[in-house]
Amino acid sequence: MDVKIGTFNVLNLARPGERFYPDERPYSAAEYEEKAAWIANQLRLMDADLVGFQEVFHEEALRDVCARSGQFPDATVVAPGADGSSGPRLGLVTRLPLDGPVTAVTDFPPGTDVAVDGVGLPVGTFSRPVLRAPVVLDPAEGTTSTVFVAHLKSKRPIRDPRAPDHDPREEALGKARALIRRAAEAAALRFLVLDEIVGNARPTIVVGDLNDAVRAVTTDVIMGDSPSRFWPSDPEDRRAYWDRLLYSAHELTVRRTGRDVSYTHVFNGHYENLDHVLVSQEFYERNPQRIAEVSYLRYLNDHLVDSQLSNDRRDRIASDHAQLVAEIHLL
Repeated sequence: MDVKIGTFNVLNLARPGERFYPDERPYSAAEYEEKAAWIANQLRLMDADLVGFQEVFHEEALRDVCARSGQFPDATVVAPGADGSSGPRLGLVTRLPLDGPVTAVTDFPPGTDVAVDGVGLPVGTFSRPVLRAPVVLDPAEGTTSTVFVAHLKSKRPIRDPRAPDHDPREEALGKARALIRRAAEAAALRFLVLDEIVGNARPTIVVGDLNDAVRAVTTDVIMGDSPSRFWPSDPEDRRAYWDRLLYSAHELTVRRTGRDVSYTHVFNGHYENLDHVLVSQEFYERNPQRIAEVSYLRYLNDHLVDSQLSNDRRDRIASDHAQLVAEIHLL
């Protein structure tokens, strides 16, 4: 049996006529129709059993585009807190059964604020609350996985509004502030993941826009460090390390195919993988006790444009991110 798990940053999905950012005009009825049709078509191309969404402003709009796709009859569609006044939120659609409610996690878990050597993480909440969903991957076998949908802070600077525009010193500080928030959110997400995977055989999947590359520090924080070839030497200690790791579907696919021509975002000529599917050891092909394997990772990125090379201008209809679909073969 195969299941397909996807992630989709929809770029400001909001109802027509309703302002979603103070400096952005609302979508006209015609714009919304075009955007909803584009998203629905991408969902048909993805053909995923479960999709985690980022940048959802109205749950009603998410339900609309999922219905238009024709892919999710009788499916569960949720976007907790996406009421138009709470900023961009996360959403989820699944035609797989749920083994409990989908919950939104706003506050960081206890322990993330511990200072060491005078350095702490002065952030206590996710900028976009993380979704946690218990999903039944295989009803016949009763195989349930915890799925997290995440959208970490972007690289866009957090600027002091009193600072003059284009001040290079303030730009440097703004990027550092954004990195601190993204790092804190990564550590807090790591705590949530560890609560799920350590000391049990509970499979876990993280999908979303993590706003950094697969081996960037913040993404690495979420995944954890694997033991080196000779350390630790004690087998029990090594098993403890394996038990708390996540693996990138991107890296697993590249290792199998021997090629890496992927990207999920293009900005100022830089091609980056900011969107990810991460899986626990229960999906790792080298684990003899695995229950499944990531067999393939698809990138839907033909709509992305390099503004340094093309005269085409990006509009508000198509997303500025690629969509990812991980195909998982259950054993």
